[in-house]
Amino acid sequence: MQDKTIIEDLDEFLKWVEKWNIKSGMNDNEDFAGNYLRDVVKRNLRPKYLFLVRKQLEFLENGLYTGYDGYVPKFHTINILHSLAKDLIDLGWDRKLRQVKLKFSELRFYIENSSKEIEERISKLENLENTTNL
Repeated sequence: MQDKTIIEDLDEFLKWVEKWNIKSGMNDNEDFAGNYLRDVVKRNLRPKYLFLVRKQLEFLENGLYTGYDGYVPKFHTINILHSLAKDLIDLGWDRKLRQVKLKFSELRFYIENSSKEIEERISKLENLENTTNL
């Protein structure tokens, strides 16, 4: 069951990255993500995940966020990240994502370049998500 959940979570998250053209994260480079992901494929470390690892490598080569630095469960991707991406893009976000994750069960969304309006929107989301336990 855990493998299925992880696969579904990462698959849904990568679909979000692709749909919104989310750019590379803080460690989305050859030294970190590239070496790790290529090693997973080469050594066939996670056979059930290989189709996703290959997709992550494709994203790395195309400058997209790979999820190497973090991703969130399917529920959060569907119910939070799509509307957040739309709002942030409308506010001028350059789509560069450093990291997204759940930290102590709280959503965290870190970007490189920001504005007051973008930070307020992210803060509003984090506060709402953390007080309502979506």
